[in-house]
Order: sequence, then C-alpha cells, then structure tokens
Amino acid sequence: MPLLSLRSMLTRGAKWQFRLFARIDHWTALGSALEQRLQYLVYLSGLLRCSVISVACRSVRHAGLRQRIDKLAFPQDASAKALAGLALLAVCGDQCLAQGRDARTLYIAPVPAGSEDGSNWSNAGALNRLPEFIAKLASGGSILLKADAGPYRVDRQISIRNGGSEGAQVTIYGADGNGNPSNAEILGSRADPWLQGAHPGPEVFRLQTGADYLVFRNLSFRNTGNGCFRVAGSIRGLGIEDVSAQNVRRFFEVNPSGEEQSARVNDLTIRRVAVRGYSKGAFRIRGDSSNVTMEDIIGDSERQDGDNFAIGVALEDTVHDVVLRRVTMMNSHDSSNAYWNGDGFTTESRVRNVRFEDTVASGSTDGGYDLKSTETTLRRTVADDNKRNYRIWGDATIVDCVSRSPHKRGGSGLQNHFWIAKSARADVSGCEIQDSDERTTVFEVEHGGSIVVKNTSIKTSPSGRLSLVREGGHLQITPRQ
Repeated sequence: MPLLSLRSMLTRGAKWQFRLFARIDHWTALGSALEQRLQYLVYLSGLLRCSVISVACRSVRHAGLRQRIDKLAFPQDASAKALAGLALLAVCGDQCLAQGRDARTLYIAPVPAGSEDGSNWSNAGALNRLPEFIAKLASGGSILLKADAGPYRVDRQISIRNGGSEGAQVTIYGADGNGNPSNAEILGSRADPWLQGAHPGPEVFRLQTGADYLVFRNLSFRNTGNGCFRVAGSIRGLGIEDVSAQNVRRFFEVNPSGEEQSARVNDLTIRRVAVRGYSKGAFRIRGDSSNVTMEDIIGDSERQDGDNFAIGVALEDTVHDVVLRRVTMMNSHDSSNAYWNGDGFTTESRVRNVRFEDTVASGSTDGGYDLKSTETTLRRTVADDNKRNYRIWGDATIVDCVSRSPHKRGGSGLQNHFWIAKSARADVSGCEIQDSDERTTVFEVEHGGSIVVKNTSIKTSPSGRLSLVREGGHLQITPRQ
C-alpha cells in the first residue's frame, strides 16, 4: 500500500480509521523492509519518545482513534510502534512535529510571565529556574534567555548540577522575542568603577559535578565577581561562545566548593569572548583539566589595580593539553607589593603540553608570558610593552615570535625581552626583537638557565645591554642567515 495514501485514507472518517487499525497485523507481516522504513519515519519525527507521542495524541479529536492510539503508544512490537507513529503523522502532520520541537525548547525572561513553566515567552520562567529547566532537557535542547526585555539582575550564584550528554548538549543562549540570537545582559552588584576594597560582586553560574555538556552563547556580563562561570566540581563538555564581560573580578574560574573535593573541566571550548575590566584575572583553569581550546579571545584588565596577582590567563595544577589560538591579554596591573606582579599568560610547573598560536601579551606590569610548564610551544606570538616580555621557568620552544619594547612601570627587577630562570631552557628561532630603550637588558639568564637563539633579528638601542648571564647560565646566539 503506498505510504503517501495513508494520510488521505485516515481523513475520510472513523470508518477508514477503524479499518487502518484492523489491518495492523497484516501490515506488520509485510516484511522487514517496510518495518525499517516506518521506524525511520517515526525516528525522524521524534514520536518514539513517550512525552512526544502523548502530546501528539492530545491533538487527535476523534475519540475512537485516540483510544486506539493510546493502546498502541508503547507496544513491545516495533512495527506496531512505527505504525502508530505514522498514523499520528497522518492525522496531525506538522503540528506533531512542532510540538516535538517545542518540548525541547524552554524560555526565560528578566520578568517571569504566566505559569512561569518556560513553555514559551508568554510563560517564561525566571533566571533562577535555569537549573530546573536544564534538568528537564537531559536528552538535549535549548533554553532561550530573552535579550530585549532589560537586564537579568543577580546577587548570588546560580548552582547547576545537571546537564546534557555527549551528542545531546543543552544550549543556553540569549535571543530576542523572535528567537534570533542576541546578547542577554546579566548585571551584578560589583562596584563600578571598582577600587581596592570595594564590593567584588557575585559569582553567576556555578557549575558543579553533573553539569556536563552545556553550551552558553550570546550573553553579556557586567559588574560580577569571581566567576561569570565557576567550575566548582568535575565536569566535561563545556562550551562558551560569543560572550562579553565588563568589570569583573574574574570571568572564568575553576575552584571547588562545598562538598566537592576537587574541580576540573575536560573538553572545554571557549571562543569569541571579550573581557574588559578585570582585577583578578580573565581565566583561571585549575585541577586536572584537559583538552582545552581557547580561540579568538581578548582580555583587557583596563589597569584595575589592588587585587594581588592580576593574570589574564592562568593555567595551574596539572592542567594539560591546551591550545590558545588568537588570544590577546592586555594591561594586567598589580602594584600591591614591592615586586609588581601582573601577567598576560601564566602556566605553573606541573602543567604540560600547552600550545600558543598567534597570541598577544601586552602592557602588563610583569610578564607577558610567564611560563613554568613543560612541553610548551609558542608560534607566531607577540609580546609588547610588558616589563619582561617572555619569562621562562620551565622548557619552551618559541618560533617566529615578536618581542617589542619592554617597559618597567614600577617595582623591583629589570625590563627584559627574555628572562630565563634557574634550570630553565628556551629555544628561540625566527624571531624579531625590537627596542629603542637603553634601560633594557635583552637577555637575562639566571644560574643554570639556558637560552639558544637562532635565525633571529635583534634591533635594540646601542646604549642598551644585550645580556646579563649569571654564573652557570648559558646564552648562545646564532646570527640570522
């Protein structure tokens, strides 16, 4: 029997509908080819799920047909299940499919409305119901935050303990009333402008164990505290894209809380993020976090001072397998101590396998790149206007880099293009070193440290100092060919 004739047959009334179900056994016997075809149609429609078939059945007006469908909704026989789904499609058509799609989308607004169950904009829930809505979408879906109805005001963190699954993420994103992506603003209570000792502001999203496979998009944060996103447990599959932040203590934090003994995030992707105005840092990734990709990001501290150890991107503990691509960190500033800290990028000694590609560090009161990690590679990186442009404590391979105009703004220590710590090693090749300040020491090498420089252009002030190599240190320069 041609499949396309099924809909027209069902619409002729109760008589034909009765005949359809009287012949189910006959159709089931047609063979595996028909069964597979029908199952595929049902799969595409989403009608195999209990909730979707139940909703679709409610749209069937004929009581007799509805009763028969209810009996067949979840049979053990796959062919009967397929035929029941196909019958639903024939009766309610696109309406069934639309209801299936709507069941996977929930809505949130700055001011909740109607029943607040999130079923549509007219019944939008409040932002503090986000954890509950995520739990409803465990098999994947979307949560829209209305972006054209004013800011979402937060004064404490929103703790999330549920998520999606691999291949079935839950996406939370800002959207206008028509569902088009648009940044939703989240507004905290951090002092603006922030000064040392002023109110630091609240966290926003606290992601605890179980908050896996979440994606956040199209959000704007303003005046928030230690984490627009704080990973407080062990999670995986987190994505953050097309997000901005202004005046924060720290944008992204990994730090355990409550009963959590540790915190880490595996399979983390952050893309197209701008953080402007931070006192503590833009990103701090800790624990045994791994498989981290950061791309097309800009962070500018805007010289917020007084929060001790301001850092653009900090990788700590045993973080490993990290790629930073087209990431720029600027103006980390810290005058709290006799030695002025404040770095663009930092990695600690147990961190490994970190790759910087086309990144920029500029304007910081200490290191542009302050790196203690092993298996560290920098390609086409730029360091400019930091006190020490490249500060190497572990082992690093630096290729096709640029180092320009180190600038000491205060505190102790010299301004350098390259500073090499005790027992550290750096291999530098194909780089451009440019400077006109006579106060600069190009290469400073501590006891036991080593730097090998090949095929590199060095253009500095004739009155400046090329090197300061302490006893036991090693500097080897091979002229550019």
